[in-house]
Amino acid sequence: MAPDIDRIWSPTAVVDEDTVDERKNLIKRVLNQKILVPSILSLMPAWPSELQPDIDEINKEIDEWLPTVNVAEKKKAKHRARGNYTFLTAVYYPHCKKDKMLALTQFLYWIFFWDDEIDTGGELTEDKEGTLLCCQETNKCIDDCLGPNPNYTPPPGSRGTVEMFYPILRDLRAGLGPVSTERLRLELHDYVNGVGRQQQVRQGDNLPDPWYHFQIRSDDVGVIPSITQNEYAMEFELPEYVRRHEAMEVIIQESTKLTILLNDVLSLQKEFRVSQLENLVLLFMNKYNISLQNAVDKVLDLIREHYAICVAAEERLPWSKDDEKLNEDIREYVRGCHRLATGTAYWSYSCERYFKQTQVNDKFEVLLDLSYE
Repeated sequence: MAPDIDRIWSPTAVVDEDTVDERKNLIKRVLNQKILVPSILSLMPAWPSELQPDIDEINKEIDEWLPTVNVAEKKKAKHRARGNYTFLTAVYYPHCKKDKMLALTQFLYWIFFWDDEIDTGGELTEDKEGTLLCCQETNKCIDDCLGPNPNYTPPPGSRGTVEMFYPILRDLRAGLGPVSTERLRLELHDYVNGVGRQQQVRQGDNLPDPWYHFQIRSDDVGVIPSITQNEYAMEFELPEYVRRHEAMEVIIQESTKLTILLNDVLSLQKEFRVSQLENLVLLFMNKYNISLQNAVDKVLDLIREHYAICVAAEERLPWSKDDEKLNEDIREYVRGCHRLATGTAYWSYSCERYFKQTQVNDKFEVLLDLSYE
């Protein structure tokens, strides 16, 4: 049984610190430390990882498509070399038909391209007005493509990451039912608007409270549209009453939280090296004045806790007594939620977006190095 983390680490346990130079002080506390992180996959033992078999063929199609995308060549090359988003697509949707894989992979390229514009070190990181304009253009694209009167032609002068999104959403819409299309539209709006809010947090003088930061990211994180895209990948439409059922809402929310937690552990080295300190491990260190090891252990305990909540919710789902097709659709949707977490972890171990392959052993333990190389 996982400990009651919220009780142990209650808000009343805040340690007073001089916040004038808290970012610099936090960097000094962790600089040049190394920490061995156990396998994240071992913390979710009932959820297996599988791969869709057409990765190499889809990568060939991606390599033909990327030159047509109006994004800086350096950025495209970096993401293609380090990201391997076709692999991520294959682990998110392992039973997807080959002809659905390209649009799903293109969507993941889009989300990483787009997010990197605003994330730490991106073109818009310090540009609040530019970020607002980017979000407005992207929200218009979402409504153009997924709204009641679809228009798949980008406005003249659209930024590259908006221009590329129109045909991707066109292709996704073609394989979604009307209910799923509307869900995807709203979820993408939540994601885009959430990225704008998170940029404001990063621009603050002080580091944010970890619990607040965790909550706002859970509310509008970009992985939720990838859950809905299971309906595109597997050619079904989940009834709205099932999607809005209390237990399904819990499973989606807990899977989202798991993905955020494990991503913050596995991306810690990368984010530290670009001075992106809004990472839950570092924020817990700052709030509670604890060591790096204790902060990592705290996040690992939270993964165990949210995994247990997610597993328990499955028993409360609205299973049908006589509609086995519906039950299988529910099972597939839930497996898609699981794969959001396990797939993100498995992909992280299998590419070099966050760390080098030489830092991972055959047990999926990773030795993170908080130095500046």
